[in-house]
Amino acid sequence: MKKRRFLGGFLAAFGLLLIVWKALDGARWYTQGLLSCAAVIGPMLHGWVLETSASGLAPEWVRGTDRVQASLQFDALAVGVVPVVALIVATPGLALRRRVTLSAVGAGLCFVTDTLIVAAFPLLVFYKNAFTDVLGTFLGLIGFVGAPVIIWFCLTFHDLQRWLPSLRRDQPPAPR
Repeated sequence: MKKRRFLGGFLAAFGLLLIVWKALDGARWYTQGLLSCAAVIGPMLHGWVLETSASGLAPEWVRGTDRVQASLQFDALAVGVVPVVALIVATPGLALRRRVTLSAVGAGLCFVTDTLIVAAFPLLVFYKNAFTDVLGTFLGLIGFVGAPVIIWFCLTFHDLQRWLPSLRRDQPPAPR
């Protein structure tokens, strides 16, 4: 696999997908779906209820008189779908049908990951201690940076083995 070709394909796909994402207002739709799903999962997970406001104020998790504002950058969290799809589009050797299927699965896995992060938010903020600080930082890193690459790699690992001999079990890595 030519690294430059893959990088160029990824950057081109990322740029085009980002333009489409902005034009279709993808972040707004993604965030609405994310908040709707987190509002269902959250109370089952920890008993807090997510209140959203039509006036554009940040959503709040509420339990009795306790309130935790969900001060997340939802636009930045939502755009994590774009690199997953761009990485899948740039992956060599995938048939069109497989590429579309993996893109849909990858976007879905990003959505599930982000939903769990938003649903866990009041546990990380209200119960402030060293563990929740570390876990919150880790989940932020995963949500914003790690998840797209990890999801892409897991979905395309078997396909990448054909293109990267060092990933094959039956062949030793090529000497450098």
